[in-house]
Amino acid sequence: MKIMDKLFNGKGYIDGITIINLQGEILFTAKFNNKLNSNPEEDYEVVGENFLDIYENLTEETSSTYKAMTLGIPIYKEQQMLKSKGRDEIVITSLSIPIKSGNTIVGGIDLSVSEDGESSLDDNRNDDNNISDDKDMLKVDSFKYNKVETLHREGHNAKYTLGSIITKNKKMLELKEYVKVAAKCNLPTLIYGETGTGKELFAQALHNCSPRKSRPFISQNCAAIPENLLESILFGTSKGAFTGAVDNIGLIEMANGGTLFLDEINSMPLHLQPKLLRVLEEGTLRRIGSLVNIKIDVKIIAAMNEEPLRAIENKELRSDIYYRLNAMNFNIPPLRDRKDDIPILLDFMVSKYNSMFNKNIQYITKNVLGEISKYDWPGNIRELENIMVYAMSMVDETKENLEFSDVESKLDELLISDVTQQIELDVDTKSLKESVKEYERRIIDITLRSTEYNIAKAAIKLSIPRQTLQRKVKEHNLI
Repeated sequence: MKIMDKLFNGKGYIDGITIINLQGEILFTAKFNNKLNSNPEEDYEVVGENFLDIYENLTEETSSTYKAMTLGIPIYKEQQMLKSKGRDEIVITSLSIPIKSGNTIVGGIDLSVSEDGESSLDDNRNDDNNISDDKDMLKVDSFKYNKVETLHREGHNAKYTLGSIITKNKKMLELKEYVKVAAKCNLPTLIYGETGTGKELFAQALHNCSPRKSRPFISQNCAAIPENLLESILFGTSKGAFTGAVDNIGLIEMANGGTLFLDEINSMPLHLQPKLLRVLEEGTLRRIGSLVNIKIDVKIIAAMNEEPLRAIENKELRSDIYYRLNAMNFNIPPLRDRKDDIPILLDFMVSKYNSMFNKNIQYITKNVLGEISKYDWPGNIRELENIMVYAMSMVDETKENLEFSDVESKLDELLISDVTQQIELDVDTKSLKESVKEYERRIIDITLRSTEYNIAKAAIKLSIPRQTLQRKVKEHNLI
């Protein structure tokens, strides 16, 4: 078992065992390394104490043992800092495993190995995203994917938590903290962000941070349902409301006690928005064809990929429902405004697809990082992940370094596609000759940038003579 091999690090033994129940009570603990504990009597004394009281630097969010109990899966974590009362900080590698009775999780067990010679998380690591100067590469943390918190439960439940939001960007970290604030109250919440920025990720994390986390999380994209069906799907129907109508519960009722996430709220018909406003303001709804008001306790999270005030101006969103939804709001920045997240996102994605495709990428060359960072990613993280799926699916299983050549062709496709879309937008205002000239200029510009303005390489990529490219570069004033 590879994880156990890594945990034991070839030593054949572990340094510590701790068992806790769901309430965090320590049921058993034993330490076999002086760095962890040199006095067996102290092991006995902490039995019955709360795990988080003993290890003062840990929380339910950062403890691998709590994560294992929450997710119901083993959690492997390298270089985990541990600070127990009255002792110096140490760094351990641990494997936390949920304990089950039948299908019910009743506790967790943690197996740990101390990392001799290391005293902090930063030891033996480069502060600049694990970039190894001698290899000129970004080191991939092979187990980062395993560390991400995802909840796998049956039924209408949110599977993502705050730990699923991979970021080190200041604005994004502030939003993650704000999730905890918004989760404490029942006020409706509006999330705005471009396509692919992770709006539903935030919605699910908010639900799982709230007291409603054990209740339903229902998600519906308002643009995915025909207008004439959306009302009955959301509000339900009463028998006799129309031919063939039966008593049917709607999504709002289904989410009672929990959270309803309405994506692309600006696609909801204007005539339907006042009915949703009534739910928000009065906490009641009326099924189609019914005269009975039903009391509802539901937190509504709405999202949109269009700037809200512009949607109001375009008569896609009523101002009254906007101001009601906007009591708590999140504005998720696009990837082009948080490019400092690209290294950590690449790290996560490579680790993820190493596991999924059985690949062995250990390093990402700086050239990959540099070229990817030049692109504005209009499709945001979803678009970035698409290109990484392609690259990771195509590399050889024995390859350890992800190089620019592995992503180059797919990145070129994206760049050309973006130019084509822009040309299509401009074609109504320009002549055919002007449009062709502009298309040519942009393609040459993209190719030059991708080859760092090496005319010979760019000419080969464009399949034209070098002299022709030089003439066109001068003609388009590109250098």
